[in-house]
Amino acid sequence: MKKTVFASLMLFAMPSEAAWWIEPNDLVLRADIQLLSDLGIITQPITTYPLMWAGIKKELDKTDISQLTPAAQQAYAQVQRAWQHDMAATSLETQISLANQQARFTSFGDTVTDKAQLKVDASITGEYLSGRLSVNYHADAQAGNDSRLDDSFVAATLANWIVSYGAIPAYWGPSWESGLIQSNNARPLQGISFSRHNSQAFESPWIHWIGPWTFTTAFKQFESNRYVPEAKHWGARATIRPIPQLEMGASWTMMWGGQGYGNTLSDWWDGLFNGGQDESAVENGQENMLAGYDFRWSDTLLGVPYGIYYERTHEDYHREKKRLINASNLGGIDMYLSAIQSRVYVEYSDTKAACTPDSSLYNCMYEHGFYKDGYRYYGQSVGSTFDNDAMVLTLGAISQLGQQQQLITKLRWLRLNVDGNDAALPGGNSVSLGQYERGYQLYSEYQRPLWHGKLAVGADISLRQWPRSSLNHDWDSRVFVSWQRQF
Repeated sequence: MKKTVFASLMLFAMPSEAAWWIEPNDLVLRADIQLLSDLGIITQPITTYPLMWAGIKKELDKTDISQLTPAAQQAYAQVQRAWQHDMAATSLETQISLANQQARFTSFGDTVTDKAQLKVDASITGEYLSGRLSVNYHADAQAGNDSRLDDSFVAATLANWIVSYGAIPAYWGPSWESGLIQSNNARPLQGISFSRHNSQAFESPWIHWIGPWTFTTAFKQFESNRYVPEAKHWGARATIRPIPQLEMGASWTMMWGGQGYGNTLSDWWDGLFNGGQDESAVENGQENMLAGYDFRWSDTLLGVPYGIYYERTHEDYHREKKRLINASNLGGIDMYLSAIQSRVYVEYSDTKAACTPDSSLYNCMYEHGFYKDGYRYYGQSVGSTFDNDAMVLTLGAISQLGQQQQLITKLRWLRLNVDGNDAALPGGNSVSLGQYERGYQLYSEYQRPLWHGKLAVGADISLRQWPRSSLNHDWDSRVFVSWQRQF
């Protein structure tokens, strides 16, 4: 993204009430928003990130704080503090991170992925224009070049819609660990997005029943160093909240085009509604589609806020049977326990999907016969952080320790690449290529204010086992520290 564009925004932007969206980089903030949603204080859909501030802030402003429980008051204060952080008309923020090794898995909120990272953000927020120049350096980067402009963008409002261009992280679905169709596991793709700003319900009585709703769609591009260079990515997601307890979402993505193939809007339209044919027929490239749906039910039981959620994503569409096939599944239960001031959750995901008559051989999810790198960006899955053919059970807790201190704890049971096989290179499982791996991981991260910024210190320890290999097992550990501050 050119610096001249950013500079022009600095000159012409006018102060406004708030930044426009929340990004999937803060798990504690998400837990606070979820608690307010479970209690019915926030009634906007909240399972699509970037999550727009407009509707959330409007509901916060009409809340009677004196009627809230102590836990809700704390969550309310922390969400308001995040809004105040984002509302600055201009800001400069820096983050520095160090680790002894790269992270294997990237879940919601994880920002430390490489051995050393330095990030400097210069941002503006105006009434009609907004932008950020984010300069990143990653030492020994595991995904692409060391220097990058990820998280940079320019954006403008058009009535109740936001048009943005840049590399903006996205996360779709109700899960706490990793989404099936769009997560923050891979680097953000660069492109143009079109999203609804305020998710208020329709005024018409004929469709008012769907409640508050969101819609986002984007055209983006994959990297040039892949089997089909500069393949295109389109995605769309819609959510509705017909009653305060229920949020439902639907997502659809497609890979299409690339160097040497049709890249126009006409080609996109044709691929969207006439594509999905035999992947070996390559007259103009063959589209790679994923589609799915999800829901979350939130309520309170005996005074305990809780949620039940589910996501199902399909790798393909059967034209003759006219239905989605080859599915991966994810589900979980979470609740807020006021006695220990913690949001605890149990989440299970299964990305096995067999696209052949042999149901014991998978190698289907996130793979494609034409786009041989699969649904991956710089070698990392755009969907699940555990890639395909994986079964993962996670027990997690997001705890408030008082005085703006938090503790995140996760215990993972992992079965990776369970069939021990892969699609031919350059495809294949990105976390356990060519072998079945059993694993157990304990992850912990402590956060607190420090030097007018935020300090995060964390570690994880893993037992890894390879039942079909001569190397039977190994212990693996990682420690990291990160500090960020807004000036």
